[in-house]
Amino acid sequence: MNSQICAVLVTFNRKQLMQECLRALLRQTRPLDKILVIDNKSTDGTAELLATEFPQVEVLRLSENTGGSGGFHAGMKAAHERGYEWMWVMDDDVEPYDTCLESMLRYSSLSEFIHVRREYKGNPFPWEGVWDSMRMEKRTFDRDISFINGREWISVNYGCFEGALINRRVIDKIGLPDTRFFMMGDDSIYGFLASFHTNVIYVNLVGIEKKLEPNKDSDAKKIYFGFRNRFLYYEYLKQNGMYPSTVVFWVGLLLQACWHFVRRREIRSLTGLKSIWSGISDGLSQRYGRPAWMGNSK
Repeated sequence: MNSQICAVLVTFNRKQLMQECLRALLRQTRPLDKILVIDNKSTDGTAELLATEFPQVEVLRLSENTGGSGGFHAGMKAAHERGYEWMWVMDDDVEPYDTCLESMLRYSSLSEFIHVRREYKGNPFPWEGVWDSMRMEKRTFDRDISFINGREWISVNYGCFEGALINRRVIDKIGLPDTRFFMMGDDSIYGFLASFHTNVIYVNLVGIEKKLEPNKDSDAKKIYFGFRNRFLYYEYLKQNGMYPSTVVFWVGLLLQACWHFVRRREIRSLTGLKSIWSGISDGLSQRYGRPAWMGNSK
């Protein structure tokens, strides 16, 4: 086994954003030992751009679009099998600043799962919080209050694959990301599982730019996954003895549906209601992965 670092970049039909991210990875003041791009069977010329513009980058092109969770599963599996000690994982719509990796490694003696702050259009968005096992969702505190009060880093109990630096020992202990999620929630639950084995930390360093607006979850696709994947959360929480009541799960699910219906106009549309129903139906039937109605889109 070596002590090197492999970046795992998952992309699908965003070749311009992917290109910007790759250039940022190649500019790191602590050079990466390997950059591995997981191409989720893009159809926009991604493969051709990678071959002509980035010959130094290794590409793993999947035979089908497996979503974010499938892409990270494949990429982290490949990096782990090759003996890399650290995997720096990210989507194609983020861009790390030049000193980001070097700065993150300063905390490698404290944690095997390291995050830094991300910003959108110059504004860091708050991420300090806790995974609430009763509500089965991440509860974020306003303004990253611990950093305002002088903390250099804090522990959290969830993860984010938009720039997390993960040690191979995490995979040894909890396995690879669950491909059944397809998208949404795979990284949160992965960090939750990792928090039983290491300090999952969040560092007061703005190190990553988010290119696409965060938390834009109003479309039918994300509504669907938001409800369906709660059944996977329930499965993991039950396995860890933290959410044993089926009645409480269903009450929480129905309350969430009501809350969305009252607060969000798009839910009250026929499309929104169908998305909720399809998500609950597929979760109850354990129909996970990429739903048939998506085709090869993401």
